[in-house]
Amino acid sequence: MSSRHDPGDATDTDRPTTICDRCDESIPEARVIHLVVEPCAELAGRYRPVGRTYCPDCVAAGGMLEFAGEPRRSAPIESGRRTD
Repeated sequence: MSSRHDPGDATDTDRPTTICDRCDESIPEARVIHLVVEPCAELAGRYRPVGRTYCPDCVAAGGMLEFAGEPRRSAPIESGRRTD
């Protein structure tokens, strides 16, 4: 997998579209996430550094993106018994 750009019917004034390496969907430039993974020294002989381009939804699906700010409070869990 590698990042690719799909010019489609682009003219000289159009910018190429960045495509997510996981879902193959177009990513608006303001939402592009580049992840680079570099192995530790002990594994450098076995693995090489890798960089990929993803959309925020795919990064979140992989557990690599969390919401910023204060966490929302959960609704109270009910026991399942009716109270009426």
